[in-house]
Amino acid sequence: MPNGSSSPAILLGLTGLSLDGGIASVSRSIVKALDEQRADGRLTRVDRVLLHGEQACSPPPPKPAREVRAGESPMRFALQLWSRILASRPNLILFDHLGLGRSLVPFLPIPLPRYAVFVHGLELAALESRLRADVLRRSWRILANSEHTARELAGRLPEVREKTVVVPLCVEPARIDEWTERGRDSDVARRPAALIVGRMWSDQPGKGHDALIQAMPAVRERIPGAELWIVGQGDDEPRLRALAKNAGAEDAVVFHGRVSDAELSRLYRTASVFAMPSRQEGFGLVYIEAMWHGLACIGSTVDAAGQVISPDTGRLVPYGDVAETSSALLEILGSETLARSLGDAGRRRVEEYFCFDRFKSDLLDALELK
Repeated sequence: MPNGSSSPAILLGLTGLSLDGGIASVSRSIVKALDEQRADGRLTRVDRVLLHGEQACSPPPPKPAREVRAGESPMRFALQLWSRILASRPNLILFDHLGLGRSLVPFLPIPLPRYAVFVHGLELAALESRLRADVLRRSWRILANSEHTARELAGRLPEVREKTVVVPLCVEPARIDEWTERGRDSDVARRPAALIVGRMWSDQPGKGHDALIQAMPAVRERIPGAELWIVGQGDDEPRLRALAKNAGAEDAVVFHGRVSDAELSRLYRTASVFAMPSRQEGFGLVYIEAMWHGLACIGSTVDAAGQVISPDTGRLVPYGDVAETSSALLEILGSETLARSLGDAGRRRVEEYFCFDRFKSDLLDALELK
């Protein structure tokens, strides 16, 4: 246990708890896990400093802990972080993102509190920045969301290999509660549709949209009613719409834009396969969300998808390979029996492994808080 304390105090430096996206979802699970430890008397307090978010998070941290918000100002975040360090003297600081750890470095050579950083994968490209690399070098512990991310990190910074611990992610408990109220797939008829959920940014065009769109004409030849449902937003959407038109797949590709959690759950429950053959997933939280809904999954062979999607829960294809992507889509969309079998296995895998209790146990082990 950090610093030898029998009941340590923890300070969380968080991107935000009310945001969309995977990092905020992971952060909410971290908060739940540590607040439960506080409620059990195993931690003295768990303070939070949030970069984003003007509104207080619900529920608030258990007293006597405090939550302060920086209003999207990195400078204010750093000042508030150090204010809490000096006020509560935490045994450990945990950052949910590499970039937030930079708040500590400019204050050197002041002795730093022991701190840990959760790394997710995509931000590792920023390690060309010496400041960000130093954040990891000076850390006490690094939490990687997958073996893939841990290997990528070790390849860039071999000196941090020994202090890196893998903590695979889980489906956020609050989302499971909401989805359970709506039911899973038993009350909705599935359609011959592939679903992808992901941003469409021109500077990060690696989610696999292109190959999926280009695969649809071949899929339509065999399955006339098949569709590709695209959820998400971004400045690359006009190009992808043009790609669908030029490929002759305009009527097979449906752009849903940004959707509510309720609508996303409905789409998960009515599609037949979740397909995101990406090249940039450090983990792929949406895979396990889809699997919880009983969806077969398609990922790529070049990122962390293979550590989430097993042969009995889906298929892996080479990134950007249109023919292989078409083949995988046809295999699953063309067989309700196979789609159901893969989806059922995926649901069991989430419930048995990608669950909150396992995540909490791994997190506490990594931070030596048991």
